[in-house]
Amino acid sequence: MPDQRRFAFVCPNLFPRVCGISDYSVRLASELVRRGNQVELFSRAPAEPHPDAPQLAVHGSSHRAPMLIAAELSRAIESFHPTDIVLHYTSQMWGVWRFGSPALIWLAERARRMGAGVTLVIHEPFIPWRSRPDLAVGSFLQRLQLAGLLACCDRSFVTTTTRVEVVAPLARRVGAPPPRVTRVGPGAMPVRRQGARSGSGPRIGFFSTITRGKRFDVVLDAFAIIARELPDADLVILGDLGPEERRETAELRQTVARHPAAARIRVTGKLPLKEIAAEIAELDLYLFPMDTGANTRTSTLPVALGSGVPGVAIRGTETDDLIFRDGENIVFAGVLESGAFAEASLRLVRDPALRARVATGARRIYDEYVSWERIADGFLADLAG
Repeated sequence: MPDQRRFAFVCPNLFPRVCGISDYSVRLASELVRRGNQVELFSRAPAEPHPDAPQLAVHGSSHRAPMLIAAELSRAIESFHPTDIVLHYTSQMWGVWRFGSPALIWLAERARRMGAGVTLVIHEPFIPWRSRPDLAVGSFLQRLQLAGLLACCDRSFVTTTTRVEVVAPLARRVGAPPPRVTRVGPGAMPVRRQGARSGSGPRIGFFSTITRGKRFDVVLDAFAIIARELPDADLVILGDLGPEERRETAELRQTVARHPAAARIRVTGKLPLKEIAAEIAELDLYLFPMDTGANTRTSTLPVALGSGVPGVAIRGTETDDLIFRDGENIVFAGVLESGAFAEASLRLVRDPALRARVATGARRIYDEYVSWERIADGFLADLAG
């Protein structure tokens, strides 16, 4: 095993596209470089150096078809002479839609012929089964796609412990090693607040893009309840909501404008990650209304954890009960609905001892599980094992 490794990271998207997996790739790559390795990033265009990591070389294919993207990237990767190729996988990456593509399987086979170790990091394995015929076919084909890819790779990772059970049966069927866990750290590097925040009422925040499973409606309806109890409370909605002409963006802005506490709501829009981190550090409470529950596959929750901001979430299908403990490092709402989120939020706001305990526990989760130093430790150890 060489002292210095040369990693080629193959990603679904890169900056300037808004993509949590892109942020993950850049942060992990930066930590690997800090340890003396070389890393270059490969994806479809547009692909530019990330503002927080301008030292990382980026390669983008301008082709639109997945096979052509894979072919062009394969040539660029071969010129880099990598020791390791890391495929950051989603089932519909590079616009393959729901029926999959042989592009990544072909790329993995090419990588093996280069003599590089091939690692698969599975961020989104496949769409769940649905009764609608086209979705059922898509789910089946995506499983075949992932099985074929697992057979071509030396090792695989998933981003939550709950997904080990999802992917392991496919790995067994193709004779591949069982997946290991590599968690997702913060996209915006956390800032730890020094001293108490100035201002009167509690500041509550939420950091997200508008995507399926992220319940903006729960946050807004919960804040309506909170604002009736605490009229000086503020809500900050952080993140890139997308183009103003997009239907979902326009509807959200209209909902905020009609909100009974609209004067207490601030929507930041797209901000540099450093400003996102600074905003989160100024929160008194962080809401995480994701339908899969508190988990380690998102790059947003770790920002709040690392900042020591107490959070509210649900215990969901991807919540690791060994990490997240109610009343110790997070507060679980009973269900993903506004009343339950409001009740949990008010309990935290009104109980300083609970708030301090959860904040300390949140920082402990960050230090032990989702700091980039800890993630890189585990990643490199598993590659060497």
